[in-house]
Amino acid sequence: MTTAFLDAYGQFLHLAETLHFSRSAEALAMSPSALTRCIQRLEEDLGQRLFVRDRRKVTLTRAGQLFREHARQQVAAHHALLEALAAEEQSPSGELRIACTVTACHSVLPDLLASCRARYPDIALQLRTGDAARSLQQLHGDEVDMAVVPAPDVADSDLRYVNLAATALTFVAPAADEDMQARARRGGAEWNGLPVILPRRGVERARADEYFADMGVSPSLYAEVDGNEAILAMVSLGCGVGLVPELVRLDSPLRDAIRAIDVPRPPAGYAVALCAKRRTLERRAMAAFWELAERPSA
Repeated sequence: MTTAFLDAYGQFLHLAETLHFSRSAEALAMSPSALTRCIQRLEEDLGQRLFVRDRRKVTLTRAGQLFREHARQQVAAHHALLEALAAEEQSPSGELRIACTVTACHSVLPDLLASCRARYPDIALQLRTGDAARSLQQLHGDEVDMAVVPAPDVADSDLRYVNLAATALTFVAPAADEDMQARARRGGAEWNGLPVILPRRGVERARADEYFADMGVSPSLYAEVDGNEAILAMVSLGCGVGLVPELVRLDSPLRDAIRAIDVPRPPAGYAVALCAKRRTLERRAMAAFWELAERPSA
């Protein structure tokens, strides 16, 4: 909408309120004849009379009443647009709490966090580390705004997801126990009674259970733990075979104390996703960070 139209709409609305040409003209700092010409141009454009004017009074026609509502909407929409554009010029600000694993801090989030810091320096980033299942609990409990977790096979309808990375799942055995490595590699019945360390819950646990069921084997559950770092620590000590994301294995300071085990038809990997509640993304700082996460170069 042009400035001329906005001016004309404003002048019309003022006159529609006062129903007095001289009073409106004075308030608008224009002559009554100039205001009259403005109204006449609007009437010509619309092909309708907007006012009835006689010696005693000025009244709105039915067309004038309809146009008054239209003019109000247009002026309000224009002001809202100007406010939105002004807000866009201001950098998003506020606290953004993200729950993630230690590995995600090292291998998944650095580029995204750096982009956010460079583009939106007024967003205060806070990272809370723990296992992925705990991160999801924190998200549902509104303890954090976003979480980095394995993308579920069935998405939660209350959440939105954006994939940040992909990882395979790898069986690992103690580097010092070649017999355990050999048994795991041979597969089949060799897995029966083989000590394993598994996550207590989550996608990795589901994948491991499916794998053992498909293979028809029953390993010995040595321990259930929270977090991939705990699995790697116990494997490095010789306690058993574990299943961890390849991203975690490659990033681990214990990688020299463990060995990756190639097995037939290994468990399927998964996407590592950033997730948030839909209502959270209505907040400007959250939406800005999410937009960065959706960019391939983030």
